[in-house]
Amino acid sequence: MTDHPAESAPNHAGLLARVRDAYADYTAAIDAVSEDELTTPAIASWSVRDVMAHVGADEQWLAGQLEAQAGIPPTALSCYGSEEYATASVDLTTQDARNAWQYERLRGLTLDEVRDMAATGHARLMAAIESFPDEQLAETLTIAQLETMGHIRKPAAGEQGWPLWEWLRGVTYHHYADHAAAIRAAAGR
Repeated sequence: MTDHPAESAPNHAGLLARVRDAYADYTAAIDAVSEDELTTPAIASWSVRDVMAHVGADEQWLAGQLEAQAGIPPTALSCYGSEEYATASVDLTTQDARNAWQYERLRGLTLDEVRDMAATGHARLMAAIESFPDEQLAETLTIAQLETMGHIRKPAAGEQGWPLWEWLRGVTYHHYADHAAAIRAAAGR
């Protein structure tokens, strides 16, 4: 993971601009890779296709969580794109556990299926971000286990939380930048 400089809370327009610019750079890194290279492991044990699935799954998960903030309860379908839940042994409150579970769940998808899932997840996440007013970006949220699904919610007394804009930063522009750099490095660009 790339170290990123400390930053202050962006306003809504600034956040959207950063997300759009970083996503354009991320997709440009993918577009520079040949079709054959997309499915060849080159980033640790992952292929670019695996990275695309990972980023798309994170966007899909956060979109489902943000939609839940509007009163729509998160479901496996809204967060994972299927009715498949993680087993109770998977701690979905940690990014590493979600990543490992998502990798196993998505590695059988074709490249076209990954592209479709990633595009849908990105569109849903962008729609959710666009719907938030500036003041909601500063709202503090935490993650808790909800049956076999992590759930972002307001923290209870004594629980650690992070502003919504930091959740968005981690799943969007920081995430895109990290993976764009890894794709370019693996491709020798």
